Amino acid sequence: MEDNILKELYPIRNCEFEKNENGLVVVFYKNTKPSFIEKIFFKKLINKPYKIDLDEIGSYIYEICDGKFNTNEIVQKSKEHFGEKVEPVEQRVIKFIEMLNKNKLITLYEKR
Repeated sequence: MEDNILKELYPIRNCEFEKNENGLVVVFYKNTKPSFIEKIFFKKLINKPYKIDLDEIGSYIYEICDGKFNTNEIVQKSKEHFGEKVEPVEQRVIKFIEMLNKNKLITLYEKR
């Protein structure tokens, strides 16, 4: 997806999450389309959600993927919150949002 188009889209979380004892986000992802092998050999694990532990920056970004801010605004908020720690901020945030979208942890939509 082109960066310019992505900057105008609004990410919204698809998965439940909680914060751990360190204040970092743990995302609970449920595999909605198990493979043939998973269905046969891992029946008990099919409905069990996967846990994905995010780091400090990923936690911050995932929490604000609530549909209120577009990607460009999330880039700016991340820069204000983390400063130099997140540089190169635009590339990192966009890559992270693309990864979340590809793995169906968020959905990107356009406000009209």
